[in-house]
Amino acid sequence: MHLSGVKVSFYWAVFPTEYLQTVRLKNLCDVQKLAKVTLHHTQPRSLINPKDRDEFLKEFLSIVCCLAAGEGRIGFLRRDNKSPIHKEDEDMGTATQSSVD
Repeated sequence: MHLSGVKVSFYWAVFPTEYLQTVRLKNLCDVQKLAKVTLHHTQPRSLINPKDRDEFLKEFLSIVCCLAAGEGRIGFLRRDNKSPIHKEDEDMGTATQSSVD
């Protein structure tokens, strides 16, 4: 999320596997040799204009709901593998959320 004055936008990128492996396992300088990653963003929304503010809140809530539901493939927030946050309830066969100590 980027806030500039009264305007706000969301930014995201799709990182190729090779890029992520280079960042994790190799020297960070090696990233410069790979294909460029494109940075995308939503339309800037005014927090003063009620319609723009409503659109921003819808976008923000959809991101939060996606992450909370485990649909975002991000670390422990993923639902597609066992994690401390999302795990299967063995008795009911449903996903539950657990607290992380």
